[in-house]
Amino acid sequence: MNAPTLIVGLGGKGSDVALRVSQMVSEEERRRIGFAVFDTDVNELRKIKEKNSFVHTIQTSTKLSVGEYLDIDTHARDTWFPVNAILNSKTLTEGAGQVRAVSRMAFETAIRAGKMEELHQAIESLYKLEGDEYQQALRVIIVSSLAGGTGSGLILPVALYIKNYLATRFRQSANIIRGFFLLPEVFYGVIPGQAERNNLKSNAYATLRELDAFMMKADSTLPEKYKKTVKMEFPCVGSGEYEEYDVRPFDFCFLFDAQNADGKKLNSFNQYLDHAASCIYAQSIGPMNKRSNSSEDNTIRKLCEEAGRNRYAGAGTSMLVYPVEEVKKFFALSWAKESVSDQWMVFDDMFKKRSIENAKAKKQGARIQELKEDKCYVDSVEQMAKNKDPFAMAIVEACGSYDESGFTRIADKWDEYIMELKKKIEFENASGQADLDSTCEQVTGMLHSIGPGSKDEDWELYVDVYKELSKYRGMVQKHVGDVSRTIAYTIFRADEEALGKDGQKYQLETHMRNSRGDFIHPNAVRYFLCKVMDSLDGELQLMKINVANEEKFFADFEKDNFDDKDTDVMETVYDLAKTHRVSLSDKILRRLSSDQEDLLTAYSQYLTHVNEYRVNAVYVAVLEEGISYVKGLIESFQNFYRSFDSKIASLNRQIRTIEGQFAYLKGTAKRYVCASPVCLQKMLENMPYTGGTIEIDSRLAETIYSRVRSFSMMDSRPENTNFFSNIFDVDILNYFKNALMDMYGSDIDMDAITAIEKEAEYEHGIYDDEERELYVVRTFNETKVLAAPFIEKPLGEEKSPINSCAFNKNLKVDDDSPRAQLVDRELMNFGGEADEDVPKNMILFYKSFYGLRANDLSKFAPPQKAVTCNRTGGEYFKAYYELVSKIHPLPDKSRVITPHIDRWWHNVAMMPDLDENNQLRQENEIYAALFWGLVSGYVDMYETGYDQRTYRLNVEDVGVDEDSSTLVVSNGTPCDTLYEVWDALSIYPELVTNILKRKAEEIEAEVNGNKSLGNSSLVHSLESFRLREYELGEDNGVRSVFDIPLLIKKSMTPDIYEEEKVIRILKVEIEQMEQYAARFCSAREYPEEAGKLIRGQFDRFLKDIEIESGSWKDIYHDYLFTRTCSNVAKALEDLGLRDEAAAVRARAKELSK
Repeated sequence: MNAPTLIVGLGGKGSDVALRVSQMVSEEERRRIGFAVFDTDVNELRKIKEKNSFVHTIQTSTKLSVGEYLDIDTHARDTWFPVNAILNSKTLTEGAGQVRAVSRMAFETAIRAGKMEELHQAIESLYKLEGDEYQQALRVIIVSSLAGGTGSGLILPVALYIKNYLATRFRQSANIIRGFFLLPEVFYGVIPGQAERNNLKSNAYATLRELDAFMMKADSTLPEKYKKTVKMEFPCVGSGEYEEYDVRPFDFCFLFDAQNADGKKLNSFNQYLDHAASCIYAQSIGPMNKRSNSSEDNTIRKLCEEAGRNRYAGAGTSMLVYPVEEVKKFFALSWAKESVSDQWMVFDDMFKKRSIENAKAKKQGARIQELKEDKCYVDSVEQMAKNKDPFAMAIVEACGSYDESGFTRIADKWDEYIMELKKKIEFENASGQADLDSTCEQVTGMLHSIGPGSKDEDWELYVDVYKELSKYRGMVQKHVGDVSRTIAYTIFRADEEALGKDGQKYQLETHMRNSRGDFIHPNAVRYFLCKVMDSLDGELQLMKINVANEEKFFADFEKDNFDDKDTDVMETVYDLAKTHRVSLSDKILRRLSSDQEDLLTAYSQYLTHVNEYRVNAVYVAVLEEGISYVKGLIESFQNFYRSFDSKIASLNRQIRTIEGQFAYLKGTAKRYVCASPVCLQKMLENMPYTGGTIEIDSRLAETIYSRVRSFSMMDSRPENTNFFSNIFDVDILNYFKNALMDMYGSDIDMDAITAIEKEAEYEHGIYDDEERELYVVRTFNETKVLAAPFIEKPLGEEKSPINSCAFNKNLKVDDDSPRAQLVDRELMNFGGEADEDVPKNMILFYKSFYGLRANDLSKFAPPQKAVTCNRTGGEYFKAYYELVSKIHPLPDKSRVITPHIDRWWHNVAMMPDLDENNQLRQENEIYAALFWGLVSGYVDMYETGYDQRTYRLNVEDVGVDEDSSTLVVSNGTPCDTLYEVWDALSIYPELVTNILKRKAEEIEAEVNGNKSLGNSSLVHSLESFRLREYELGEDNGVRSVFDIPLLIKKSMTPDIYEEEKVIRILKVEIEQMEQYAARFCSAREYPEEAGKLIRGQFDRFLKDIEIESGSWKDIYHDYLFTRTCSNVAKALEDLGLRDEAAAVRARAKELSK
């Protein structure tokens, strides 16, 4: 079981890789994995949150500018931030812009604002595990680019913060923090400019130099002189206090380069990000996790040998994959091409052709009737069916009913549907209408009650009857609206779940099934709908005539039966008594008058018309809804076929894409098997589709209809192309995938080894078992090579990578079969691990280097010159030192900005270099510049007024600006003591370079001018060398250069004095004098002449010491005096001047008694 793991992404690309890792983990793995990302860009963070809601996001920016923030945070301004006018107007929301110190400032802003809560939640969620799981130490992986400003500027601060938080909040010291850092070359494909690339390289070198120093500090191997400068202080939330986090930032740092250990590259920047995510998953989360942790445990033992500086590592992973899902898609596309062929579109193509012809004719002035697409579709189908086209004939046949023999057509399905629809409407209309029926019966009874001998001979009964008739008609009219909506919804808009499966003949979809209950072809459905539409429209027109006649009858009834045409007013039923008289004879004979008989007949007709209207009006309303429903379906099918046309046209293109997608290409870390064009075509031949072009599976046909119907019923329809594209991409292709697995599932769903064996058969015709096994082994080895760590091969003694692999447990069988022996030999012996989480169609390989130092990598290594080796400095090394050599000790005067997150850390006096020899070289150059600067007068002490003196530069000699003439020390104050001259030079690399360059040019000119050593500038300078700070009263104040170490000691307080430093100054002085002499002397003359220089300075040194002893009582017993004499003697000895050396030792011994 994996330990709880937190993946932290820093900056844009670090967050991107972390997001990619989050998308690789399973639901089960996610329970033990947390994700947090830091960035200044709130929009990028929002996108990440949208893609994976469980990723915690931390924004490290505010709307303040750098200048505004520094005005608030005086601690940053006064101690570490490289204050420069270039940065003042930059806002933190703009990102770091490759300035790493800005990213550190943004992070401290976020801490002070309490924005670390998201990070805290991500950590604490991993500590909510129970039982034994809680005992496992948390593992943290911090992923970032080393190139940009935001990510690389956060690497050290975030690591220290997390480590300190774990130590204080959970008392956890056993947690492991890994770094995974992308090197600049990974970005070259997207950053072509050389100047910007150089900035990336400088940032990378600076970041590793910082990490190296802080890891040495945590391991207690950091030299004592750096204890006060290699530190970071973090703000305390809620107060103005700061605290230092004394913890190890990382246990291991994986470096990810653009080339692997074999010099191979990937094809694209996106592939690098994917591969980085794969490496992180493999080493920290996936099945190789245990193996990776074991490798780190073994490496810890070696750390002491390199003083803790070999905590760098490289990793690579590769996959052997049989892409089963893509193979399924290939089959689905191929089978769709065969089954869902261009026959589907033949009738639409005919319509398009006729439309184009009509448009041309119209342009020429012809009067052409507009084409109706549905009518053209029907005509085209029927015409081609008459011409015996098989597809068209199948469409027409699918829309007919046949006798038991299945050969004789007895009816058209659309006519059957219309008939059943009528029955359904009549049935529903007649059902459950008790109130109407009761009213109808009441009116009928009233009509029957009118007759001879009735009491109401004065027409009152006729008025009452008409009232009831009108009431009944009003009820019917309301009923028509209500019941028609209910009936129409029941028939057309009900739940589509059944879609005619239950055999309800009034349901349209019932008639889209054949006698077996299978759904007919979509083209047949479309033809059927057009025929239904035509029949419905015919029925509707007849019914509308009937309804119109009935409505006219009702409208004219009162005028025809109650109005007296001889009057100017419109009489109503209430005027019957006035306008109609009953004769005396009719009264005597108790019979109805002719007017009464006529009105009674009219009332009976009225009732009949209401009853007919009660049926016909409902029928019209339902038919109108039905036509709307069918019309919507027809239009949706037309839209579907329009979008489907382009989909079918793209089938070949998609098939070709898949065929080319998995060829064994260079530049990837995946080896696809049994997926080449040859393999795919062979598989297709061996597993053919058994269906035909005329028939289509009922499930697919029903699915297509269902989705078209859904589209037609939407109130707000989406873009046609997108909606119907989904039918193809999801429904049609999934159908064929399912059909494939039903027919050939066991052949398609192969494990990785079986897939390799099939590739051997299909591509190479290998059927022999032994040869096939050799092919499998060869394929394994090819894939193992691809797992080479993405880091350059380390310099020096070749290191062997640590190997591991993971595969599905079903590949490992416990028997003596050839397959079992193959797995044991080729996979288990490669550090294999059987794991159920690995799919059976995949084998993962992983290789790693551990125990590296940064200077083991050529890009970070300094130049090296030796008898058998001559190596230039690495590109990151050169870019870094080219940049920092231009940094002025006063940041506001600097033309460039430090690549570090502290304004002093580029100085070798403030932070150790990645390489000890390069550090020694830099320090020696500082000492050499000190020697030549003092001896040649480039640096001297001058009066500044008010009894103050400071060391200043002769600006003309050293090539600096006039406003830089005063030397300043690291606290920004003028240099006024001798030891501060060394401090000033150590923070001013450009001045060191200028002094040495100037002196080298001067020496070259002297040598070319054939000057002798005795007449050289050095000899003249030594003869007049003085130090105004320590003037001697005798011999015109001339001093020996060997006085300098003792005088430096004299100018320092004991708490800052470093004996080894001043001894090295002495040694460099001697080396510079020897090298100088060598330029002017032959090899034979050199020992003697160099010895004279050294012995002359030593003799003067003894005279000066004698003078100094007046105020420095124990000077002869000072250890520095003894070591000075010993070093001079040693130098003379090395020159072969043993007698001279013995004399020096004897004199020193005599004076120290």
